[in-house]
Amino acid sequence: MRLSLKKYQNTSMTHVEQADPHALISLIMQHILGNLAAAKGAIDRKDIENKNKLLGKVIGLIGELQDSLDMEKGGDISRHLYDLYSYMISQVTQANMKNDTSPLTEVGSLINEIKSAWDAIPPDVRRQYDR
Repeated sequence: MRLSLKKYQNTSMTHVEQADPHALISLIMQHILGNLAAAKGAIDRKDIENKNKLLGKVIGLIGELQDSLDMEKGGDISRHLYDLYSYMISQVTQANMKNDTSPLTEVGSLINEIKSAWDAIPPDVRRQYDR
């Protein structure tokens, strides 16, 4: 298991402590989506302090996804995901600077698409890579 996943797994949440690496990645993506939605609400309410905190969390969680990539074994897929995550961080940063929710909507769509594919990986395939 990658170091970043171990760090995320060491949080105080019980369900995280017992989660396998595949479930942890899915949980990180779910937290990104929740924080994006909350940040959009904060932007709409002009709650700058909360918006900054939430988008900081989003950037940190996307960074966790980047750190979890196995660049050696993952090849082109890992490189492309790394670049896509970098793009997402850039979009979140732009949304934060401009108080604009449209980049957050795009990032949410991208994360939803990746999460759907990730969650569709069959359990037997997941187990091959959890070792």
